[in-house]
Amino acid sequence: MKRSLIRYFFYGNSLTNDSYLRILYLFARFLFFLPISIVASFVLGIFSLFRPVKILLLRCEISKVSFIIEDLELSLRIESFNSKNRGSKKPLIFAVLDCESPNMALTQMYDRVVPFFDDQKLFLRGILRYVLPILQIRRQYGPSKRSNRLTIWSNEAPILSFTNAEIAAGAAIERQLFGEKKAQFVCLGIAESTYYQAKHLNEHDVDSQTDLYACMPNIESYFDCSKFLTTQGIQTIRMGQFVEGPLKDSAREDLIDYASTMRSEFGDVWLLSNCKFVVAGGTGVYWISSAMNLPTVLTDSYSIYHTTFGPNDLVLPQLAKSKRTNKLLPFKWIIENREWAQNRKLIENEVEIIKNTSQEISEVVSEMNERIDQKWQESNEDRELQDRFRKLIKSMVPEWRTQPGVRIGAAFLRRYKELL
Repeated sequence: MKRSLIRYFFYGNSLTNDSYLRILYLFARFLFFLPISIVASFVLGIFSLFRPVKILLLRCEISKVSFIIEDLELSLRIESFNSKNRGSKKPLIFAVLDCESPNMALTQMYDRVVPFFDDQKLFLRGILRYVLPILQIRRQYGPSKRSNRLTIWSNEAPILSFTNAEIAAGAAIERQLFGEKKAQFVCLGIAESTYYQAKHLNEHDVDSQTDLYACMPNIESYFDCSKFLTTQGIQTIRMGQFVEGPLKDSAREDLIDYASTMRSEFGDVWLLSNCKFVVAGGTGVYWISSAMNLPTVLTDSYSIYHTTFGPNDLVLPQLAKSKRTNKLLPFKWIIENREWAQNRKLIENEVEIIKNTSQEISEVVSEMNERIDQKWQESNEDRELQDRFRKLIKSMVPEWRTQPGVRIGAAFLRRYKELL
């Protein structure tokens, strides 16, 4: 009982959904840490007169890699940009994650760059959480929203790097997967119900009007793209923290089932940091690759109001068909309705979700492979259609949300150009 109370005191946000208990917990935590935090504020305040101090309070509604990278990696790149281009002094940065780490290998790598406070440093995290923003101490919650943030992202180098020991461990993982021969590989992950059951439903209330499952892609639609990659001498690795089960034997010829057989947190970081590119079917599996400036193919995307971060990424959105007219709705409607494919009322009564086909996925994967190999030939029509799509995005979406370089797959945009 005593151990449970101590754990509740430090982990209360992620252990209870009861609003009254949560308020009581937060108030008790505040009272406990406030005196120590005031002293820390005074010490850091004096320090900040010589070097600014910034406390990044990372989002933690759900423990997700995407929150850490968007909040922390982006902020660190912006600070690097400011230091080089404005001559501003780099602040002393602390990162505070108020929940369990979604990937310990990743957060330990960030801890080598900036002091990172998560469940492994409970007491210090508690002090920093309530440090006051005095003198040149700044507190920032969530990601920066400056308009040119994704341009900065594109021009800055990755923050993370591997140690010699980690490189050796990564090479050992590749030998387990591919044998002694060095292989090119692509990481493939799709949204699966088991992940949402483990993460969203356990860690965060889901609104009754939200349907997380209707827009999930079918893994069978991704088998052909892995077969295509095999013909190009490229291995495909199935990624995923929580997967629904092992792949069928027929799929294993062209798709290595790493997620079911040998997944580890470090393995995820290594493979996603060293693949040729990543294919993400309606999921955020690409974030680690993006943090390493590797390109993403985001397929079965249920929202184009938010883009991926990489300037060379390719996207295929899911389409919406009106049940009343039996016609596809334009891209403008998809942008306006943001999370439409998870809106229970819409998908039950008004629209049908049209998921990406196996052919469409294979086409965009082939396009990405050719672009990386510098074999892609873009037609005048392709350039014109992409320009029209970007102008549409620019007219409807805040600049800070969109990466200027992101494209819709060329064959897909040609096929559905009437939706522009």
